[in-house]
Amino acid sequence: MINKKDTLGQIMKDYPEVAPVLAKAGLHCVGCHVSAYESLEDGCLAHGLTEKDIVELVKKANAEIRKFDSMPEISFTTKAASELEKKKLKEKGKYIRVAPVFDGYDFDVTSKKESDEIVVDKKLSIIADKRTQRFLKGVIVDYSDKEKDFTAKRK
Repeated sequence: MINKKDTLGQIMKDYPEVAPVLAKAGLHCVGCHVSAYESLEDGCLAHGLTEKDIVELVKKANAEIRKFDSMPEISFTTKAASELEKKKLKEKGKYIRVAPVFDGYDFDVTSKKESDEIVVDKKLSIIADKRTQRFLKGVIVDYSDKEKDFTAKRK
């Protein structure tokens, strides 16, 4: 959970799902270079928010974090799992890395980095870093025979 003394940069790194909550409060600068050093409180005060506003913003942001934490992990339809297993065998790899891309997610056969964790399904050995795992919450992956590609949607 976050508090008003946390830096905006650390909040965005650990809990990217709160960006819309912060933006709605007028903090559109969450990606600026100052955010790495500025606390949530300082950013709020610089943008004209009151102490009461800050307390309410922290509550809303933490509610969004709790909502994400309660969502199920990424899941795969039987078809998607089968296609990922085929891809793994064809490319002779042990892990499938899930990475967000502009229009969805990419699935690459790869090796495991120290910062990676197995996300779900030990058999498939799906890996992602912690930040990506938060983006994957509630996502269902399927495979389209027509498009010959994976599709993903949030529950």
